Formats: sequence, C-alpha cells, structure tokens
Amino acid sequence: MGDLGFWNIATASPDRVALVEPDGTEHTAGELHGAVNQVVHALRGFGLEQGDVAAILMPNCVAFAEIMLAVQQAGWYLVPINYHLVGPEIAYIINDSEAKVFIAHERFAKEALRAAEEISLGPDRRFAIGSIEGFRPYDDLKAGQPTTVPDNRATGTLMNYTSGTTGKPKGVKRPLPPISPDDMA
Repeated sequence: MGDLGFWNIATASPDRVALVEPDGTEHTAGELHGAVNQVVHALRGFGLEQGDVAAILMPNCVAFAEIMLAVQQAGWYLVPINYHLVGPEIAYIINDSEAKVFIAHERFAKEALRAAEEISLGPDRRFAIGSIEGFRPYDDLKAGQPTTVPDNRATGTLMNYTSGTTGKPKGVKRPLPPISPDDMA
C-alpha cells in the first residue's frame, strides 16, 4: 500500500521527530520504533499471543504511544481505561477483558493499587510508568529486549468499554483486521 504507516515511515526516516512530550523532549521515529519492538518482544516473553489483551490506565505519554503501536503490530487488543474510574471499576474491566498485563501511570497510583487488590493478574504482570507499590517499572519491561522488528506481525486494535448503561460496562471486541500492520497504520 505504499510508504504510509508508522513502521514504513520510521524505517525510511528514523531521524524524523515522531513525538514531542509536553516538556519539549523529542523522540525520533527510529527511537520510537525500537521501543515499540522492545515492548512486543517483552510481552511475547510473558506469553501474550495474537488476540490477547493489554489494559492501560495512563495519560497521553510516550509509553501510551509505545504500547498502542506494539498492540497494532502484535495482533493484540488494547483496553484503555478511563482514569476517572475508581479501583473496583478498573478491576472489573481488567478482569472482564481477560487482560494479560496491566500498565498504569503513577498519576493514578491510588486507584491502580485499589484495582490491583481485585484483579487476577499477579505483580509480575503489572507495570508502572513512574512508581506504584507492587508494580514493576515499565522501563524494566523493555530492558534487554531487542529493538528488531518482531516476527509474525499481525494487526491489533482497540477494545473500548461502554459506559455500562445496563449495569456493568461492556467490552466492544471487534474481530482483528485481516490486513498487515503496515497497511493498517
């Protein structure tokens, strides 16, 4: 489908600025590409397979982009959890979605900790951007992982939860798109 898509652009122009943080820190496409690949390799090491779910509770940040792009090339579902929810609501979504990993930002530590008390994921499957007691550092997830493009790439997508007008929120899980990640992105 041509040269569009994050991975094609990052490969063709690795020095191109792809993301700028609020403090002005710039991340090149090549750096982001490598970090995304590290996330895929790491989560596959935890046994995540095509069709599995990763849940996140975070603001817009570099890690959000890394995880979203990792999901989009590994054939997983990403469940972004609304940061206005409280611990039991967060736990419900994590458990209902059958998430294999939970990644939270320290800004939401209080409710992430409350959720952690009720989820089926052990501490080895919980990661924190910043510091949250009982969560592993997100940077440890990527540490030592290769930046190479992973094998068996498949397109992943979002799995959003409804507001729950009939009781509990419902996950909207559509079939994974049957196209390459390069064409999807």
